[in-house]
Amino acid sequence: MVDPTRIAESPGRWLPDDGQTAIVERPGFDVVTFGKSAAVESINLAPDSVAGAVAEVRALLRERGLTKVTWWVGPSAAPADLEERLLAEGLTLDDEPNLTLLALDHPPEAGSDLEVRRVTSRDELIAALALESEAFGNSPEETAERVSRGGAAWERLKDDGTVEHYVAYLEGRPVAFGRGVFTPEGGLLLGGATLPEARGHGAYTALVWARWNEAVRRGTPRLIVAAGPMSGPILERLGFTSNGTLRLIVDHL
Repeated sequence: MVDPTRIAESPGRWLPDDGQTAIVERPGFDVVTFGKSAAVESINLAPDSVAGAVAEVRALLRERGLTKVTWWVGPSAAPADLEERLLAEGLTLDDEPNLTLLALDHPPEAGSDLEVRRVTSRDELIAALALESEAFGNSPEETAERVSRGGAAWERLKDDGTVEHYVAYLEGRPVAFGRGVFTPEGGLLLGGATLPEARGHGAYTALVWARWNEAVRRGTPRLIVAAGPMSGPILERLGFTSNGTLRLIVDHL
């Protein structure tokens, strides 16, 4: 059995092969790339190996033309002073460095009347990703890239069946997006956003329910997430419990 907390610490290991996400396994860590983004996860290094790992990651990503990588430092990361050692190598804390590791193993403690629909076609996925990007305030260039990558990955995602995408509707209008990656230990909440003008109407809660119901349907009644400062308090009100803090440490190459 895999510790659910470690799933939230290292989501890259659970992403399906969409033709664009790549995982490079190295002794003591994984490097996950998706589009122009990159993360270092599953970190288990000896103290005297940290500097070498940083140099190895920098060389690998520079070869791929990437300019930024985020190290995900959770409770299971080693060595115990990994954050201090990374900062000593010139890395910096992310603008919002703390994610809360949360899990839910019972139905959410609040409901929502909003309609939620599961994405079932390439066109629906493209529209959902555009909605997510708008909710996050991404630039037109970022939106175009995300939509293009998502549309190209649709057939692989559909055939794999690990990932589900959902859209919540307020008075018939799509206003919120949520993604679930379904692992052997439960559903990993990986991405979700509500349009600013639609917040406070239960869209986020409705999307949590949709993913909870899918996890139950698959026989793995648990939800897991590394939550940011906006979603964390909402999830805790829904009954999620904390399993520690994950720190995001950034290397600008």
